[in-house]
Amino acid sequence: MSIESDYYIFAEPFILALYLIFIFLSIQIWFLWKDIDKSELNVKSFFTDSFFKRNCIYMYYFSVFFISHGFFNGITVPELYFNVLRMLTLSGLVLFTYDWYSVLEPCATRKSLPKELVDFQFVSKKH
Repeated sequence: MSIESDYYIFAEPFILALYLIFIFLSIQIWFLWKDIDKSELNVKSFFTDSFFKRNCIYMYYFSVFFISHGFFNGITVPELYFNVLRMLTLSGLVLFTYDWYSVLEPCATRKSLPKELVDFQFVSKKH
């Protein structure tokens, strides 16, 4: 087997899993954000130096791989390199999203399921 066929066998499911994890975490952040009391939220309480540094590293990581993917797009390079860059880019985005989720979760006042998922009549009502 060639390297590219091995890549598609093992890495494509990993990329799909990363996409699903990113979508799940994004939805969880959206639900958490609805439960956070923004008037009592002290921004300085969860913006520590380590949090800021980690987020800068994740965004730098994401940006470098995203720009590298665009730069090498015009050059004749094996498809394997593009797929590896795509996987690295997405992993940086997932790490960034997970970091935000882990910081926002303790700030939520309510830990219940969202009203939209429990009450179907709420969704059908027109406001």
